[in-house]
Amino acid sequence: MGALTGYLQEAFVHHVPEGWRCRHEVSVLAPELASLLGYAPRADVLLERPDGRRIWIEFEISRADPVANHAKFATAHLFQPQPPQDAFVAMVSPHVTPGRRNLAANTIALMRRVGMAAFQTVLLPQLNGTDIKRLNHLDRTTLAREHLPVREEVERALAVVEPVLTMHERRIHLAGDILEVLLNLQQWHVDLATDAGRQAWGRRTITYFVVDPRSERFAPAKFCAYTAVPPPGTAARSEMTVELYVTLDGTDGRFDGYKAHTHLTRRLAFVERRGLEAAGLADAFARWLDAQKEFVIVHRDGPVFLLPPAWWR
Repeated sequence: MGALTGYLQEAFVHHVPEGWRCRHEVSVLAPELASLLGYAPRADVLLERPDGRRIWIEFEISRADPVANHAKFATAHLFQPQPPQDAFVAMVSPHVTPGRRNLAANTIALMRRVGMAAFQTVLLPQLNGTDIKRLNHLDRTTLAREHLPVREEVERALAVVEPVLTMHERRIHLAGDILEVLLNLQQWHVDLATDAGRQAWGRRTITYFVVDPRSERFAPAKFCAYTAVPPPGTAARSEMTVELYVTLDGTDGRFDGYKAHTHLTRRLAFVERRGLEAAGLADAFARWLDAQKEFVIVHRDGPVFLLPPAWWR
């Protein structure tokens, strides 16, 4: 274990909100069962409230295979099911390679299918992989002088775990992982390719657009910022859909565009680019908008683009 995990474990204790307590290196399984299985998953951090709410957090700093901890927790759940008030959160740093972090993100869906409340989010997203590697080799005294935004890390974990609202048996959450945001972007295009999706969407004025730099496609940021988590144990996926979006948009104040923008930029480190500042996107956006002009009106002040952080691209 590198120094960064140990530092975060101790620092989380001092930054949990009122009403929570924090412990670290907490065993998930009863000792007898762990002895039988030959492995014993332990949470880097466990957040607890007096009402029984528990959040088991794993820091994935620089592991070559972060999905291993997901598998340990998921298989532990088969033998010793976590109660409904528990949640698992993987916080994955930019030092983890994209394919492996995305594999871990998709494993979250499998954990949900076996009945777990499971989530993945980013860890220290304002930094890049080189920064994380450097920090992980510092001693704890030196790490303390780096003034890492630990309070924001705690806030992010809680923000993605707690549902914003519930609709049609689905819990609407803020997206935890950048992959979730871009899967929503993809789903918007899938839905708009259908007659039902086009009819439901209609034509809407949009200011903020999430950008997928690889496909050079765009989608409304508010649509991309929320996920629709199905009940634990069901096979449904968690992408936002046009049908659900239009049901929520304008009818429930908790489903909020400002909150979506703030979450993407402040918590997930999406980079905001406006107008001429985003000149590199001008041609791609013009082509995209020409194909979507029946469904999208750009706000009179011009588009604002939200791009994934550079380390993700």
